[in-house]
Amino acid sequence: MRLLALIGKELRTFLRDPALVFVVVFLFVVHPYQSAAQSSQSGFALSNYPVAAYDLDGTPQSVAFIEKLRPPYFTLRRMVRTDGEISGLLDRGEVSMVVVVPEGFARRIHRGEAASVQVLGDGTYSPTSQLAGASVRIIAQQFAAAQGHASPDQAKLPIVDARFRMRYNPALQAEWPASLDMLFMAVTLISMLLPAAFIVREKEQGTIEQLLVSPLRPWEITASKIIPMILLATAATLASLGVLVWAFALPIRGSLVLFLVATALTVFSMSGISLVIATFTRTLPSTMILAFMLIIPIQFLSGSVTPVEAMPPLQYYLTLLSPQRYYLNIGYSILLKGASLATLWKDFVGLFLVGTSLFVLGARRFQRQFG
Repeated sequence: MRLLALIGKELRTFLRDPALVFVVVFLFVVHPYQSAAQSSQSGFALSNYPVAAYDLDGTPQSVAFIEKLRPPYFTLRRMVRTDGEISGLLDRGEVSMVVVVPEGFARRIHRGEAASVQVLGDGTYSPTSQLAGASVRIIAQQFAAAQGHASPDQAKLPIVDARFRMRYNPALQAEWPASLDMLFMAVTLISMLLPAAFIVREKEQGTIEQLLVSPLRPWEITASKIIPMILLATAATLASLGVLVWAFALPIRGSLVLFLVATALTVFSMSGISLVIATFTRTLPSTMILAFMLIIPIQFLSGSVTPVEAMPPLQYYLTLLSPQRYYLNIGYSILLKGASLATLWKDFVGLFLVGTSLFVLGARRFQRQFG
């Protein structure tokens, strides 16, 4: 009962603070909508794009074509052996594109006929998917010119035709990834900001000492700052998804409950950092500044700015310590791909382990300072 009373108090405190209410509404509703409306598909670079190849022809010409899918633009992750492997690779996110070389590829080239190459992409992040498809088309044109012993400028018509299909975002709508990026960032930022803001406000008003000398246990004080944030972030996420579905027809192909569980885990993970922030700051403005400063490296390590596959080895391993990396993969996979827990259990385990470590670190520092 004491914990429920504290949770109710924190929620009422939040609703009475117009500044914090405005920040939450802006980050969860206004910012994702603006980002989707103003999204542009220019300015993205292709680097180490993960692909798989399915060679049904098995000739030197088909092997030579597949060898063109190499760094720095592509990384060949897997050679597919059966048709059933393709869906699994795209669903699990092991590759973002599968290039299928059909049977008779070399025979058509020798006859001077059009030799089609099929490209299957997940299309969840449309700007990069567009670049990947365009790059395969260019590779096909250059390969065709080389097989015809002519330069690309002299080849009037390519004899290799790359046909690609985007599985999860057929229309390549940039609004979907742009809005989801902002929504995921909002969850991370609010999870860091609000618990720290509530604790710092207690410090400013001098009521934190009253809580410490009350019969409340330390874990009850800590939980009273975290549980309301999980409820608020979950409700705000639902509201944001409702706006995006209404405005941009954003699909929700997977389990909404599973996505909200991942959101709650992310809030729990970032609350550990929030508790650390509260031990360093004394005023609400300084708390907000520090939270906005920390969101920048967290975003860079999440893979939303630069794909983790294109990062240097050291930076890649650092991403394993970022809850945002797991949350982004879970969110995209559930909402756009319809993935289930059987596919995403590794990301959930990583999110739980990293989140528990961060929370234990923050709770110990908080209790050491105020306990």
